[in-house]
Amino acid sequence: GCFIAAYSVTDGIGARLSGAPMAYTVWMCALWGVLMPAVYIGLRGPKSLFSLRPGFFTAFAGGLVSLLAYGIIIYAMAGAPMGAVSALRETSVLFAALIGYFFLGETLTVRKVLACVVIATGTILIG
Repeated sequence: GCFIAAYSVTDGIGARLSGAPMAYTVWMCALWGVLMPAVYIGLRGPKSLFSLRPGFFTAFAGGLVSLLAYGIIIYAMAGAPMGAVSALRETSVLFAALIGYFFLGETLTVRKVLACVVIATGTILIG
């Protein structure tokens, strides 16, 4: 919870202070793009960074969707109350559970359903 609050406030303030939420998003992603290959090479070696692996295109598409979602959140935080945007941002867990159930054949246990109910209730209360 503390980490979620920290990155949400940081993103919200950064987007507002920059005056250009999309530019803020691009700079944040550019910084990730510089740091992540270095971490990857440190963990797996340089040869694996440049080899085409199974699932590459699926992962690439997932990365683009993730970037788009991050940009939308940053844009929303620049003009809307950060608390409400943060609450809605964390509802992605609900969608992940539903996608897992409907498309990936995962089971919805009582524990998962209760967690989803708690998240939805919290979102409604904050809204």
